[in-house]
Order: sequence, then C-alpha cells, then structure tokens
Amino acid sequence: MEIIEYKIEKLNIDDLKEVLELVREVFMEFEAPDYNIEGVNSFFKFANYETLLKKLDEDLEIFASKHDNKIVGMIAVSEYKHITLLFVDKEYQRKGIATKLINRVKEHCIKNNKNLEYMTVNSSPYAKNFYHKLGFKDTDLEREVDGIKFTPMKMIPYTFIQYNEKYFDKLYLMKKECFKWYVEKIYGPWDDNVQIEFFNKLIEEHKSDIKVIKCRDEIIGMYTNYLIDVEKDERKYIEDEINLFYIDKKYQNSGIGKNILVNQLIEDKIKNINTDLQVFKENPARFLYEKVGFEIYEETKTHYKMKRKVIKNE
Repeated sequence: MEIIEYKIEKLNIDDLKEVLELVREVFMEFEAPDYNIEGVNSFFKFANYETLLKKLDEDLEIFASKHDNKIVGMIAVSEYKHITLLFVDKEYQRKGIATKLINRVKEHCIKNNKNLEYMTVNSSPYAKNFYHKLGFKDTDLEREVDGIKFTPMKMIPYTFIQYNEKYFDKLYLMKKECFKWYVEKIYGPWDDNVQIEFFNKLIEEHKSDIKVIKCRDEIIGMYTNYLIDVEKDERKYIEDEINLFYIDKKYQNSGIGKNILVNQLIEDKIKNINTDLQVFKENPARFLYEKVGFEIYEETKTHYKMKRKVIKNE
C-alpha cells in the first residue's frame, strides 16, 4: 500500500474554504452514516466557515497536509491539547497522513503548553480503531450529545531528546527494573558490573541512534533503531532493527510504546524496508508487537525474533 510524502503546514486562512470542502466530503461519506439528522446538523454548525473563522481568532489552530499543492488532510486543535477535527481525503487515506498530522499537532502542543498532561479527542465511531491504534485510551463510554456520537479519549504526549551521558544512570536503573526478572530467570542473578559494562557497550556502539523518551519533563525510557544489511538467497537489502526499547513501568500500558512503534512502522513503510526486533519469550510486550503487525520468524532458547514485513517474498 503506497505511502506518500507531503507537507504539513499551519493553515493559511485563504485555504479555509478548501479545507471545509474536504471536511464536508469526508464527513458525509464516512461519519454521517453513524449520525441522525440532528447530529449532522450539529456537526455543520461547528464545521462552517463563519464559526471556524471566529474560533481561529480565539483558541483554535488548523494544520493542513498538502500533496502537489492540493489539501489532502487537516487537523484542528484547541487550547494546545484537544483535537477537534481530523479528516483525510478518501484517495489519501491509509497512507500515514492522519498519523503525521497528529504527530505535528502533538509537537506543537508540547512546545506551547508547558502544563500539558494529555492530548484529548472525542472520537467518532468511525475513527475509534484509528485512535486506539495510535495509543489513545478511552476515558468514558460512548456518549451522544445533540445527535453526535463520540467516545472521549486521551493520550499521554511524549517527545524524543538526544542521548546525553548524564542520563546513563537513570536509563540503566530503568532498564534493570524492566528486565531484571527475565534475565535472572534465564541467566541467574543480576550482576550490576556485568550489566553496566554490557549496557555501556551497546550505548557506545549506537549512541547516535538512541532516542531518549521524555514525558512531562521526566525521562521515561529509551528507543533505539538502526539500519542493518541483510543478505538472503543471494538477495541483499536493508532492514530496520529495533533494539534497547523500554519504558518506565509506571508509563507502561499508557499507549506511548504503541504510538512509538506505529510511527516507526509508518516511516519504514515509506522507505519500503522491513522492521526487526527480538523479545524475551516471557515478556508480554510480544503481544503488543503482534498487534501492530510483527510476526515471529525465528526463536532461540530465550527470545522470539519478530519481523514486520514490507518487502514481499524476500
């Protein structure tokens, strides 16, 4: 399935009418069937030129994605935290555009809202699976207000920062907390001297590939990936290998790990490369990897080796 390159920019007010044409077309085909007449009318009381023009002078911002100077997607956010509209042209859906729009808005909100704790959205029935895939969590049951059905959701925003030696101790202790049980079950008692040496070696080898995960001004984990050369059946190609990926236990099951993986898989699909990782057999993270498309292709005594394939018949 093709994924395209495109620009995401803050909306030029001259493009508002074109954005609203896109919103109307996509809404009527994909979302209106879930609403009654009251709901459709309520939606367009908000999604109309005069209302949005006024809100743009208050607390609303709109970003648009363009391909060949055509607007193919849009997202609106209010108060630097709440997604109010997200629509992608029918011909451009399932190409990573909606995810990129959310990432752009997330970065914008983190930068401008120092007290940001959650990104929120009231998801339509049609979009629920998409938001869940990105790591959004339901905060209540589906509601209906003025004929509009929606499920309130939230996601903890995070960002990546460059690795620095000052993070070593914190990241090591976090890794120990996450993996000690698995290591001791397989190899015996955890030896700090051995593990620190091993951790330091990996960091030195892949320092430029490390992304330190930061949330609410707190270091909460690390994510590392790099390209590797693969040769199989006289064929040579490149794959993306994920390594040193873990999150502080208090932030696990928050949707952050899932969001990181989904974003990486979109990037790898753009590049037309497979994605590889391995996981301790006892580690329940395996089920998250399976949910986002990884499959086991090999196993050792201790690990499952997993791959998310883009290259067919490799």
